[in-house]
Amino acid sequence: MIAESNTNNPKTNHALVARWGNHDALFSGREGWLGVPDAFLRCYGKLQPYGLTTAEAMFVLQLMAYKWTEEAPFPSYTTLAKRMGVTPKMVRRYAKTLEEKGYLKRKARIGSSNKFELQPLFDAVVQALQNVPEANPTRVM
Repeated sequence: MIAESNTNNPKTNHALVARWGNHDALFSGREGWLGVPDAFLRCYGKLQPYGLTTAEAMFVLQLMAYKWTEEAPFPSYTTLAKRMGVTPKMVRRYAKTLEEKGYLKRKARIGSSNKFELQPLFDAVVQALQNVPEANPTRVM
């Protein structure tokens, strides 16, 4: 059965609890939420001239979880590795390949973790939007 999305219906409940279920662990404040542009999720593999791998995209999502202000996030490689279930060496490799592709700028900080500038990536996502069709407003139920 195909149903149209109810995003314009004022009676639709858009609250997080309505969308994801009333799970105390998700809404207690111990765990946060991450706002991710849908454009990133739709375009990350199609960026030109180099798309991101799924692992690189997950690395970016982990970085985004630490972007609390307009400043570049600066979690340590060890912190990111623990969250991703990989080694710090693998996390460094993701950062290096994204930097080589031109999507990430690492800024060294003396005596502290790097800052990870994501603006080049999101500039590429904006450019890619011109070549990606809009999401389909219908869904299968």
